[in-house]
Amino acid sequence: MEKRVWIGIDDTDSRRGGCTTYVGAVLIRRIEDAGYGLDGYPRLIRLNPNCPYKTRGNAAVALPVRADKIELLEDLVFKVIEEYADLDIEGTDPGVIILVGEPSEEIRKYYWHVVRDLSTIEEAEKIALNNETRLLRWNKGRGVIGALAAIGADLTMEKTYELIAHRKKEYWGTVRLVDPKSVWLMNEKTYPLTFDNVDEETGEIRITPHTPCPVLLGIRGVTPSIVEEAYKMLRIYEPVEFYTIFETNQGTDAHLQPMKIADVRENISVIIDGIVKTKPRFTMGGHVFFTLEDETGEITCAAYEPTKSFRHVIVELEPGDRITVYGAVKRKTQAFTLNLEKIHVKSLVELSIVRQPRCPVCRKRMEKINEQGYVCKACKTLSSSQEVIMIRRKISPGIYEVPASARRHLSKPLALSSNYQHC
Repeated sequence: MEKRVWIGIDDTDSRRGGCTTYVGAVLIRRIEDAGYGLDGYPRLIRLNPNCPYKTRGNAAVALPVRADKIELLEDLVFKVIEEYADLDIEGTDPGVIILVGEPSEEIRKYYWHVVRDLSTIEEAEKIALNNETRLLRWNKGRGVIGALAAIGADLTMEKTYELIAHRKKEYWGTVRLVDPKSVWLMNEKTYPLTFDNVDEETGEIRITPHTPCPVLLGIRGVTPSIVEEAYKMLRIYEPVEFYTIFETNQGTDAHLQPMKIADVRENISVIIDGIVKTKPRFTMGGHVFFTLEDETGEITCAAYEPTKSFRHVIVELEPGDRITVYGAVKRKTQAFTLNLEKIHVKSLVELSIVRQPRCPVCRKRMEKINEQGYVCKACKTLSSSQEVIMIRRKISPGIYEVPASARRHLSKPLALSSNYQHC
């Protein structure tokens, strides 16, 4: 009798090429050729974006399959990994988890741990063995971490979809032949139901990667139908081997966790409520830095040059402004720095300039004579009041985000905040 079987795969690529989504897509077709089928959408799961071991986007895949011969599935997985994983390169450490049935609460909790923190091979293997899974490992086998987390991914609250088109092998490493004008037109017709297709500020298209991997393009959206509709709008001038629609945790902010400054750790992504302590400043290289404080401590916040106009929002902050920051914690020299992904400006302090008053008779500026008063030298008029000029702030309360070209896969674009739930 056929059962539901989960196959999780990770770490089959390297910096010179390869792609775990391609391995997953090939495996799907091998499974179908063997007479089995998927039991739902395959998953593309992004994990902690700060992981020091990641190759590029730190993604794993998980396939839900209906099958009765687990050994046959295991054999298919083994052959696809051997054929397509970049096993000769150091740092390519594939891992596969095969689970019969649904993931336990322990595996689901492990997903949240891996998407928000760091894990070890030993931790993943212990949980996998506790849950009677089958493990396949190559080299160091670090991929078992992502493979297990992808199976346990909790997409019940939020999820998005990505259509990934893969290239024929003879085109790998060459310039991708996708008409940019058709991408902009597609974006115009489908945004925000599809998102992060283009960067309005830099003018670049974002659906085609710049690496020598098998991916031709990827379109992200809120439903399977909209990403497929968007794909059909593109003009592509090279043969496509196949495309696959994945269910994903991209654009959900799953990596972020609320935290006090005193509790932050390296390589996690956090949400911190605080008050601006120092005036933001531009530094060499076009980066902007300021200090944020809460009742437990302070931390340096950074908006780096690739965030473009976002930096000009940050530099308008003033000490005393109440904000919520979102971003990744990195260790720089002796202290932590928070790399900003977005910021919620909650309230702004009032700014003013205090000047000597004008003489009510001759309108000339009066001179200060003591702490309490001013005198007009021409008219001898006295005054005890100052002239206070309120300065209009250049930013307003609200949420500001980095441009698409600087956005991480997991970060939720503001467009989804208002459109995602009812799409």
